[in-house]
Amino acid sequence: MNLLFEAAAHHHGLARVIDQLGRPGFWHQLIVLLDQLLPCDTALALLVEREGAPVVLEEFDRGFRNAPAAAPLYLGGLYLLDPFIQAMRDGLADGVYRMEEVAPDEFRKSDYFNNYFRALVGEDELQLILNLDAGKVLAISLGANQRYDTAAIGQLTLLAPWLLALMRQHWHQQHPQQVTEHSTPVERALEHFGSDTLSARELETARLVLRGNSSKAIAKRLDISQETVKVHRRNLYSKLGVSSQSELFSLFLQHLGQHDHQE
Repeated sequence: MNLLFEAAAHHHGLARVIDQLGRPGFWHQLIVLLDQLLPCDTALALLVEREGAPVVLEEFDRGFRNAPAAAPLYLGGLYLLDPFIQAMRDGLADGVYRMEEVAPDEFRKSDYFNNYFRALVGEDELQLILNLDAGKVLAISLGANQRYDTAAIGQLTLLAPWLLALMRQHWHQQHPQQVTEHSTPVERALEHFGSDTLSARELETARLVLRGNSSKAIAKRLDISQETVKVHRRNLYSKLGVSSQSELFSLFLQHLGQHDHQE
C-alpha cells in the first residue's frame, strides 16, 4: 500500500512539472519532484555559459545548516573552483554525474571542499547535465549530507532521459528564438555541416573531430568504444569524399565560406 501511495505522489508531482513547462514555476516543481524521488539536502538549478558566473534558476536548502546562503558565495567567484563548471565548459556530455567522476583526485582535501562545499552543499553531489545550443548548459545539482549510494545514483540515471527531455522542452518553450539569434556563424555552419549526408552519430563524430578531439576522447564523450569511433570516422570520410582529418577540415572551411555568402 505504501508503494501505491508513493507512486501516486510521484505521478502527481510529475503532473505539476509538466503543467509548468514554459512557465516560471518549472524549476521549483522539478526540484520538488526530484526531492521526492531522491531526497537531497540542497539543490541548485543552473544555466552555465562559456564565460561568467552561472545563472541560478532555482535554489533549495532543507535548512539543517547554520550557514549563509550558497548562491551569493558561489556566484561571487567560488564557481571558478567548481569542478562541474570546468567539466561543463570542457564539453561534459548529457547525463548524470557524481562528484568523484569530474573532480580532481584530491578534491576532498582542498580548501574549497572543506571550507565551502562540505558546509553549503554536503558530503556528496550528483548533477544532471543537459547541453543546449550556443555553448549553454543546464545543470541540476543535488547535494547530500551523506554519500549517495549506488541505488540513488541508479535511480537518477534511470530517470534521466525523461528529466532531460522535460528540461529541454521547457527551455525551448521559454526561448524559442534563442539559438537562431545568439549562435555565431561558425556554430550555425557547424550545426548544418554534413547534415544532409551523415547519420546523427556520424554528425556528432564529425563535429568532435573538427573540434580537435582524438578518437579516444570521442569514445569517452559518446560513451562508445574507440573501434566504433573509427568505424564512424571511416564512414563519414567515405560519405563526404575525404580521406583524412585535414581534408575534413578543408571541406568544412569551404562549407563555412558558402554559409557566409548565403547569410
